[in-house]
Amino acid sequence: MDQMTHEVPGQAADPHAGHKMPMAQGNHDRHVGHSVAMFRDKFWLSFALTIPVVFWSMDVQRWLGYTAPSFPGSKFLPAILGTVVFGYGGLVFIRGAWGELADHKPGMMTLISLAIVVAFGTSLAATFGLFEIEVWWELASLITIMVLGHWLEMRAISQARGALNALAALLPDTAERVRGTETQTVPISELNVSDVVLVRPGTRVPADGEVVEGSADPLSYTLHAPEPVAA
Repeated sequence: MDQMTHEVPGQAADPHAGHKMPMAQGNHDRHVGHSVAMFRDKFWLSFALTIPVVFWSMDVQRWLGYTAPSFPGSKFLPAILGTVVFGYGGLVFIRGAWGELADHKPGMMTLISLAIVVAFGTSLAATFGLFEIEVWWELASLITIMVLGHWLEMRAISQARGALNALAALLPDTAERVRGTETQTVPISELNVSDVVLVRPGTRVPADGEVVEGSADPLSYTLHAPEPVAA
């Protein structure tokens, strides 16, 4: 025979929506309103501001044995720039944590927010002389690294979604459904469980299923992986 029929094993969906692989619910909620460009911009600005925070940090100067240039107000430079990094780069994590806590589902955003809020409060108190230690450079570095990680994560998610959308675009809009001796052309969204679909040679397979009758040469897709060849 020069055509095949196969049986649809499950409810078919819209060719450009239902066949997309769903993302994990946690990832979806955590990244609502986020974009690759947003995290890219936040990373580069946070990184640029973190460099002077680290350079003027007293701890780093002592460890590396150098003295940063001194000018009026230079001792407050880490505090000022660290606060800017906290507000610009860290606010997105605090907002995410607020959403997680509102849903009673604390997650990664909550952990990151807890770390940066404690570091910010400690450094701020130390700047006013309440503590002997300050961690402005650790705070700025942590936020910058977390923003970088989320930028890479968002880029990977965006690329995966693009690949899934491109794959969904390959699906045909209609299928030839076999009912008795008749063949009807219907939208894919109307396919139901156990429907028999006619797949002609050279056409695209409209839904997952099992071949129940017929053959095609050459076969355009593989149903089962071959058994491994013994050495």
